[in-house]
Amino acid sequence: MKIISGVFFLLHCLSAASRATVAQPRGIHAPRDRDTHLLDARQEAATGNAAVENEVKDGHCKDFMFLFLRGSTQQANMGLQPGPQVAAYLRQVLTPERIAVQGVEYPATLQDNLCVNNQLCRPSEVTSASKQVRQYMDKCPRSAVVMAGYSQGAAMLSRLLSARLVEPAYRNRVVAAVTFGNTMQRYNHNNIPEIPAESVKMYCNDFDPVCKIGVPFGAIMPDHRDYRPSAKPAAEFMLQRLATVDKTIKTSAADMSFTNYESLGFKFHDLHLGAAKGTSKPFNDAEALAGLDYVGVVSLSGKGAARVDNIGVLYEDMAAYVEHGGKGGQFKRIDLKEGEYWTKTEMCNGKKKKASRIGYFRAETNKGSSPLELGTKTGDNCITYESGEGRAFVGMHGEADAEIDSLGLISYPIIE
Repeated sequence: MKIISGVFFLLHCLSAASRATVAQPRGIHAPRDRDTHLLDARQEAATGNAAVENEVKDGHCKDFMFLFLRGSTQQANMGLQPGPQVAAYLRQVLTPERIAVQGVEYPATLQDNLCVNNQLCRPSEVTSASKQVRQYMDKCPRSAVVMAGYSQGAAMLSRLLSARLVEPAYRNRVVAAVTFGNTMQRYNHNNIPEIPAESVKMYCNDFDPVCKIGVPFGAIMPDHRDYRPSAKPAAEFMLQRLATVDKTIKTSAADMSFTNYESLGFKFHDLHLGAAKGTSKPFNDAEALAGLDYVGVVSLSGKGAARVDNIGVLYEDMAAYVEHGGKGGQFKRIDLKEGEYWTKTEMCNGKKKKASRIGYFRAETNKGSSPLELGTKTGDNCITYESGEGRAFVGMHGEADAEIDSLGLISYPIIE
């Protein structure tokens, strides 16, 4: 069974590419009805786990328009996060009938983001993106517009809105502009020139050097790689701004529940608490898995020493591991062969510097191959989890930061 992830930065992509040349196992088929999965992503091309949204380009005009620019190396045209999650919350409140979602096309190559100043390396790409924005607004002149960008896409958004590449008539229609991990945030003094401050919201993780100190090379750091926790507050900010033009709009969104994914066949196994709930950033691999045609786990990897520092899963047809945690500990990996599935896991609690965490993780397959063992087994609250008859583990949910704080497993039916 195979596996791949949403780490979108150069070093991880290169290492994952070298690891992906393993046997081509059969895998598990995921649901194919795009309209039922939570993100409602229109995957019109074979783009791995990235969502493709072309509702403005190919569809009819709606009351509202959400335009998103993805980050460096993310696949076209929405990437894995945080754009699809923001879109999901907007659709939840506004309903799909009222909002059209559109990814703005541009290469999003890593090298184009490495000019250490307040310019992008290829201004022509900004010009191309601004042309698309004007075309979409021209097509739907009555739609209220909200925009967002992540990483290099955030810088693209800042440039095209502030460099007079779109005329005031277009800029004035942008009710809200949101950035995540903006490479130009420091240079623009935490705003977007020529856009009213009340219409701008910038999300910058606490230890993200890209937006904190303006270092593009920081894109490979863990705190830059995941802005999904900011998706809900970002969507609510957009809703608050849209409510200034339509007072009937609700300004709060409900948390996404596991129920949305369970209806697709995913099962969420009990959460193993190493640390108290709310200690670190939540994650849920089902957000990515729900958008796949084929859930094939290729390999499992991780790092650990006194505790479990990192766990990742690589999926077929993806470019990188879906991983959680930090960079510490000893790296280990197992590759799954044809007809081999991840079916059993043991977890134990552990401590480092007197802080409780997941201390030990052991993943086994149905073939009895060498397991993946991470961390140090202490005998503290050791529990074994099994996927169940006819099912296999395909992902994880829980909380992580520089380590794995809590971890639950996600299983899916094996379809022969």
